[in-house]
Amino acid sequence: MNRLAVLAGDVVASDKAAGAGGLVLREGKIERLLTPREEPPSGTPVLDFRPHLIAPGTIDVHTHGAVERSFSSGPPEDTLDICRYRATTGATGLLATITGEWDELLAALDKLGAIAGPVDGGATLLGIHIEGPFLNPARKGAIAVETMRPPLVDELRRMQDAAHGQIRMMTVAPEVPGALPVIEAMARLGIVPSIGHSDATYEEALAGAEAGVRKSTHTYNAMRPLHHRDPGAVGAVLADDRIVAELIADGVHVAAGAMAVLLRAKGPRRVALVTDGVRYAGLADGVYERPGRGRLTVSDGAAVLDDGTIAGSVSPMNRNLRLLRDTLDVPIADLFTMAAAVPAVLLGLTGKGELKPGADADFAVYDDQLTCLATFIGGRQVYAQR
Repeated sequence: MNRLAVLAGDVVASDKAAGAGGLVLREGKIERLLTPREEPPSGTPVLDFRPHLIAPGTIDVHTHGAVERSFSSGPPEDTLDICRYRATTGATGLLATITGEWDELLAALDKLGAIAGPVDGGATLLGIHIEGPFLNPARKGAIAVETMRPPLVDELRRMQDAAHGQIRMMTVAPEVPGALPVIEAMARLGIVPSIGHSDATYEEALAGAEAGVRKSTHTYNAMRPLHHRDPGAVGAVLADDRIVAELIADGVHVAAGAMAVLLRAKGPRRVALVTDGVRYAGLADGVYERPGRGRLTVSDGAAVLDDGTIAGSVSPMNRNLRLLRDTLDVPIADLFTMAAAVPAVLLGLTGKGELKPGADADFAVYDDQLTCLATFIGGRQVYAQR
């Protein structure tokens, strides 16, 4: 690929000391940043997105589906369609998040593991996040109890084998008998253990961190809450710097005040923004039938079961970023730290999550409402707003 200059009104770069007015790309990488008044190199083709914003492509480590498709079921083409939809929201990478009963789970792992990697016209499928099966039924949330199993290292290995080695993250309840050795095995296999769907006490959650837990799944939701005499799993997540707190900032899953507490306790470098997007993301508000599982109502960025249980979000990442900016005055650089840099570090991805010389040219262009106008992966444009 030849050199390309991409101009913008501003750039969310890792080093803004001198300001930035664009990027120079070469061979899928960022060669250097342009200062606001600097001319592109002579003879270099130019894409001019001024006055809009260039920011790192987001990396969503917890998303189940979109556009009436789910990672847990359906043919491989459904997975590719989800990745393409996510690119329209500024995502350049994601983990396919799945649940399911044992045979369904193994089939989904085989399907997703076989196609992990770049997606033509879509966000890169970086691997798999299993939300389960070693969870606590007492905090099941919208996860079916039938999908839950006692923790066994042999079953963990069987799942990773089925996934062709592509499991990158697993949600686990550390207080469940047998969970701690499984958490240790996850860490050895390169899987990020994430505490979630857990009724762990403060002490049990910290024991999970000692074993290798490094993240929490949809913090506050489906976990033992914070009480001043029983700080619970939430208290451990807020207090322990080893744990990155996952946050669904859709305005429904977590109240603004609770988000403010989490951000103050953890700081942007220890928070990972996620969508927890379900198959109804990208669809109009309304009531949808789930075959054999009852109805679900999509409204105001969330999907809710008839009994009031939140069953995931339909709010895209760029909308969540706007909500955090407008509701809590979170600086734009901090937003993309949480949506891109932190997930990249969690997954051990080099050259991703930040815009700096030598990094992969994975970025998106946004207007002042954080509507995604274009998305680039490896310097190649994979999405353009019509």
